[in-house]
Amino acid sequence: MIRESALRAAVDLIARQGFAATSMSQVAEAAGISPSGLAHHFPSKKALLGAVLAYRDVMDNEGGLRLDDEAWTCFDQLVDVAAVNSTRHQLVLLYTTMVGEAVTEDHPAHPWMAGHFRDVLASLSACLIRDQELGRVRADAPVGTIARQMVALMDGLQVQWLLDDSVDMVAILRQYVDDLKATWGTTPSA
Repeated sequence: MIRESALRAAVDLIARQGFAATSMSQVAEAAGISPSGLAHHFPSKKALLGAVLAYRDVMDNEGGLRLDDEAWTCFDQLVDVAAVNSTRHQLVLLYTTMVGEAVTEDHPAHPWMAGHFRDVLASLSACLIRDQELGRVRADAPVGTIARQMVALMDGLQVQWLLDDSVDMVAILRQYVDDLKATWGTTPSA
C-alpha cells in the first residue's frame, strides 16, 4: 500500500514537473510518508524513476502488440491504446515529459526511451514484414517508414491532446490506419 501510494505520487509529480525537478522529499510528502519510508521502498531517485517507468509500461502494454496478429491488427491495437490513453491523462503526460527529458544520453530514462522506440518500431515492422510474406501487405510497402510514421503520429497526437483535449486522437489514428490499409494492403488470398 505504501509503495503504491509513493509510486502514484511519483507518477503525478514527474509527469507535471519532470524528473530533474522532482525530489524524493516531494514524493514522500505527496504520498504522506516519511523520507525514510520512501527510501525503504525506493533507495534512490533513479530506482524510483525505474519503478515509475516500469509501472507506465505495464499500464501501456495491457493487451500489447502481438506478433502473431495480422499487420493491420497490430495497427488497430495502437488505435485501441490511443482510446485507453484518452482516459489516462497523467500517464500520457508522464510519457511525453519523459520523451522530452530523455533525449540526452546522460538522462537516466534515456535507455528506457531508446528501448521503447526500438521495440515498438521493431514490432510494427515485424508485423508488416510477416504480412508481406503472406501476401496481405504489398511487397513494395516501405515497412520502416510506415512503422515510424505511425509512432510519430501517435506521439504527436498525444502532445496535441494534452494541449487541447478536443483533439480526437482515436478518430485521427483510425483514419490514418484505414488509409494505410487502403494504400498498402492487399486483398487476402483465398
